[in-house]
Amino acid sequence: MSYKERSIWVSLVALVYIWFNYFGEINTLHLAQQLTVDAVNDLLFDVVILTIFLEIVLQIIIVIIDNKDANYNEDERDKLITLHGSRYAYGLLSVGVFLAVFYTVFPTLSSYVFPTIDLPNAYKVMHLIIIFALAAEIVKFSTQIYYYRRGF
Repeated sequence: MSYKERSIWVSLVALVYIWFNYFGEINTLHLAQQLTVDAVNDLLFDVVILTIFLEIVLQIIIVIIDNKDANYNEDERDKLITLHGSRYAYGLLSVGVFLAVFYTVFPTLSSYVFPTIDLPNAYKVMHLIIIFALAAEIVKFSTQIYYYRRGF
């Protein structure tokens, strides 16, 4: 497994773990009827700080383990794999942005998309964008891993 592939795996696992816990906590707060703007802000702050910290620490560990390949320049294959992952992620993110704009323009849809959540509309739109941005990153990382495993 190359350094680049190992780095992608670590980023994917950290991303899924952290944000899965975030949405689980949001769901728990919602079921307990304690979902407020302050609670969401606190959770988002914690998740962003944890993501930054965990990515830095895990990437340092990968560099320590595989220090001879850490300074390896990307070759044409790496660039092509990155482009394929970005292409699929960009398509999904574009759909998500379109849906968020559509949701903003037609606020009557809020009763269908988020029927029981008592947050301001801006927070609902923000969560739509977060969900699609996360899905796009997962698609990007998964596509890259697929092409590294398959051989390009």
